[in-house]
Amino acid sequence: MRAPDIVRAPRIDPLVLENLFDGETSLLRAGADLDALRFAGVRGDRLDVSGSTTMGSEFDDVVADEFSIATSQVAEVRFRQIAVPLFRMARSVLREVEFDGGRLGAVEAYDVQGRSVHFKGCRLNYLNLRGSKLFDVAFTDCQVDELDLGQATAERMSFTGSRIGVLSLHGGTFTDVDFRDAALEVVNGATSLKGATISPEQLMAVAPQLAAEAGIRVVSRTP
Repeated sequence: MRAPDIVRAPRIDPLVLENLFDGETSLLRAGADLDALRFAGVRGDRLDVSGSTTMGSEFDDVVADEFSIATSQVAEVRFRQIAVPLFRMARSVLREVEFDGGRLGAVEAYDVQGRSVHFKGCRLNYLNLRGSKLFDVAFTDCQVDELDLGQATAERMSFTGSRIGVLSLHGGTFTDVDFRDAALEVVNGATSLKGATISPEQLMAVAPQLAAEAGIRVVSRTP
């Protein structure tokens, strides 16, 4: 039986991609089957590989107005330095996926099944993980303006050196979710923090929100 103060860290192995073939942009289409390919320097208005199966591949330096991998099977894939205002991956299954650098605007990732997913050095305006099932997910040196984990189930998740502007947790279920190394500005649904781990300083910061959501009146004592 583990000690109550021990928080299990995400289990994420380094992603090693070797012997990749250069992929042609024409292959990026809905329902595609992409295996051991590297797409580099791609430019486009709308890239749509929704409903696809992508394995052992890399997307490097991709710039587009919209990029969709929604309802896809994605395994052992790296997205490096991509710049996309709208990134769609709702209802996808992700396994051993890495987002390395780059900037994403709105990320539609609701109802995702994700295991071993690592965001490194990313800037994200809005990450919607609502209703997702997440296991072994890490954020390292990321800036997330708004993160929605409402109704999500998350186990072994960390936020090392990251900043979260608005964190929404309503109805989430959390186990070994560690916010201690994150800068949290606004927390909505603070009563759903059950199962998560925060620092004493963070507790002091979210205490007013916890009290308000629990219906507790906090009034200074009359001298």
